[in-house]
Amino acid sequence: MLRPRFLRRRFCDIDEEETVKEYLTIGEIAQIFQMDVQLLRHYDARGLLVPALRNEENGRRLYRFDQVYPLATIRYLRKLGYSLNRIGEFVQNGNVDKNLETLVDQAALLRQQCAELMETVDIIQKKLDFVARESRDAGRDVYRVKTYPDRPFIRIGHYLNLYTHELYYFYPVVGFYQQGEKWFGAYLFDERASAASAEKGVEPDWIPGGRYFCGYHCGPYRTIQESIDRLYEAGASYRLDQRVVTLNIIDQFVEGHPANFITSLEARILEPPRGPEKIRRRRSDAAGKPEGT
Repeated sequence: MLRPRFLRRRFCDIDEEETVKEYLTIGEIAQIFQMDVQLLRHYDARGLLVPALRNEENGRRLYRFDQVYPLATIRYLRKLGYSLNRIGEFVQNGNVDKNLETLVDQAALLRQQCAELMETVDIIQKKLDFVARESRDAGRDVYRVKTYPDRPFIRIGHYLNLYTHELYYFYPVVGFYQQGEKWFGAYLFDERASAASAEKGVEPDWIPGGRYFCGYHCGPYRTIQESIDRLYEAGASYRLDQRVVTLNIIDQFVEGHPANFITSLEARILEPPRGPEKIRRRRSDAAGKPEGT
């Protein structure tokens, strides 16, 4: 088990003179705690740890040796997530029972934060599974028929609304394109996520279940309409809904180059196809071979 850095100095490394000092400079006390002197100056300005002596000519600060104890308290409370204002109240009130009550309250807050962090970890894992599953067979001009159940999402609206919506940063973006209009939402993965959302007072909408003719857009979002046009061309044997559902698979949160983005395209099938249901690939006019995988 590693000890805190400020405890790693051996006793033989500390001079005898150092052990009997009544006052410490700001640099010495910073060295004991392995912290920046600027932070000590900030604590001084906030009134949390005011030096016992100050040279009015050069501003040099001197701390009594026993001031390491309130500084240790400040460091302890900061590790527990206390704000500087709450720390000031803690160190100044001198009421043990009240301080213990604040520790009980802080423990409850930390438990809540821990639960929220575990929820975030669960969302990250679901996104990793989603990316791995959906990108496995993705490729330009790869088409197939898929059957989906009803799928939950949270409506966000115009694409400019995405950037200020918290769910945008945790869930895949689902888009809806129809006759030149488009709007967006956050795809919730499964019914468990939708139930959690409902518990927080946000009722999900649902992508209707059914059979969908599916393809992919590979590249930046600004050229997605070209891939949508190819999707309808490839699915000409089906009567397809005019609304296309898009799902960001590889996006800006996992890939820095828009040329490598992958977005799934789905158009709901409104009647049975006139041909066999299987993976369909458009053939190159030039080479007569499947394009991509």
